[in-house]
Amino acid sequence: METYPLSIAMFDFVPVTLFLVGAFFLVRMALQMRGSPCGRMAMAGSLLVFLGGFLKATWKLLYAAEVADIRWMSEVQFALVAPGFLALLVTAILMARGRRKAAASPVMAIAAWKIPLLAVMTLSSMGAQGILAYLSFQRRVPLAAVGFIVAFLCLVAMGGMASGEQTVAKQWIEESINTLGQLGFMVGAILLQRDVRAKGC
Repeated sequence: METYPLSIAMFDFVPVTLFLVGAFFLVRMALQMRGSPCGRMAMAGSLLVFLGGFLKATWKLLYAAEVADIRWMSEVQFALVAPGFLALLVTAILMARGRRKAAASPVMAIAAWKIPLLAVMTLSSMGAQGILAYLSFQRRVPLAAVGFIVAFLCLVAMGGMASGEQTVAKQWIEESINTLGQLGFMVGAILLQRDVRAKGC
């Protein structure tokens, strides 16, 4: 059984909060660029990703504080985050396609059932960050693109650290990388949304 220092468990809420701030601006941008259907998809995807991360962080805090081990709060993360990032990927694709309004498209140890969800989550998240970086370059907002590229690279780094023994030092490194990635996403979303608002589209 893995052990989590209380300090790491509390720090786990930082990247979750950074993502939520970035997602707020992403939803506003989707509404401005593509209308309500795309905005609702961005909101739904963001809420799923946030809820998955928040429940995982809450489980870790309760577990580290030796209050309870509510395992489903950790396990459900994959079931929520995978479709959430898929929705954000579709949102990014719709925003990158142009200015026309478009209808929304429906869309621990790794257990066997988690593997496809992990693949969807990772690929969708990386795809969304990549498209948002491309959109930022296209709109001549290079600092926003840098933010999304940082988020993309942090996802790659997190994937590379997924295996192996989870020591306390490694957990701190993973949390730091995750926080940096979510900070990049937040900054990119804020700057890109400001550009969309300033230009009216």
